[in-house]
Amino acid sequence: MQNVLVVGATGEQGKAQVRELLSANYRVKIMSRQPSPSQFPGTVETVCGDLLIPSSLTNALEGVDTVFLNLPSASFISPDVVLEGFANFLSAAEQIHPDRVVFNASLYVSDQLEGHVAHDTRYRIIQALQSSSIRTTTVCPVIFMENLLQPWALPDLLLRNVLNYPHATQLPVSWISLVDVAKIMVALAKDERAVGKKYIIGGPQALCGAETAAALGRAWGREIRFESRPLENFTRQMGDLFGGNDALMSQRIEHDLMQVYRWYNERSPSPFTVDLSDLLEHYFAPMTTVQQWATSRNPFPVQ
Repeated sequence: MQNVLVVGATGEQGKAQVRELLSANYRVKIMSRQPSPSQFPGTVETVCGDLLIPSSLTNALEGVDTVFLNLPSASFISPDVVLEGFANFLSAAEQIHPDRVVFNASLYVSDQLEGHVAHDTRYRIIQALQSSSIRTTTVCPVIFMENLLQPWALPDLLLRNVLNYPHATQLPVSWISLVDVAKIMVALAKDERAVGKKYIIGGPQALCGAETAAALGRAWGREIRFESRPLENFTRQMGDLFGGNDALMSQRIEHDLMQVYRWYNERSPSPFTVDLSDLLEHYFAPMTTVQQWATSRNPFPVQ
C-alpha cells in the first residue's frame, strides 16, 4: 500500500482516515464533489468526483493501489441513492482494479438482512463487494465516541451534567474513536489475511450508561449522570435534525431509527458490544478509552 484514495474524505470519519494515512507517510488522494484543497495539507491530492456521475470516478481511481470507501448513511438519504452511488463506484473499481478496497460500513452489520434500512443497505453493499473481482476488507464500527458530543447529546451535558442517550440502562456499549477506526483500517489494508473479511470493531471497553457518564466526568472534573433517553424523544429530534423541511423524510428517519434502536437495545448479545481480543492480539497497540478520548475534548468553559 502506497497510494490511497479516500472516498468521503470531507466527513469526520474520512478526515480521521486522511490524518492517519498522512501520519503513516502514505500518499493520499481525496475525491469530493467540491474539493477544497485548504481543508487538507498541501501533500494531499484533491480530485473532483461524484458517485452519482460514473464518468468522474475513473480519473479518481487512476494511480491508486488502495481505496478507503466511506458512503453516506441510508438512515438520512434514500437507500436507492446510496446503492446507485456504490454500484457506480464498484463498476469503475472493477475497471481500474486497485489492489484493495477497505469499506467503512460505519455501523454494525450482521450476516443477514435484519429489516432495518441503514443496516440492510450496508449488508447489500458488503455482499456485492465480497462477490466482486476486487480484493476487499470491511470494517463495521459499532458506535463512535464522537457521537457523545453531537447535537442530540451535547445540550443535556452542558445544561444538566447528564448523558441523555437512547441506550438501555444496563446495555454494554463498546464506544470507539474515529482515530482508532482509521488505525484499524490502515493496519488491515496492509494485511493479506484481511482480504475478503468483515470485522466488527468497537473500543477497548464495554460500558453501560452510568460507566460511560462516569468516564466523561473523570475526564472533565465534574459529576456526569446517565439517563436512558426515551426512544420517541430521541427519534423525533433526529428526524427534525436530519429531515430539515422535508416532512416525509423526517418521518422516515424517525421510523427507521425507532426500529433500529429497539433492535440495538433488545437484541442479545447487543450489536453495540464487541470483543476485540483476537484482533488486538494480532494488530494493535492499546486503543483509546472513553476517558482518554474525553480528556482532550472538554465541552465545558474553562473556569
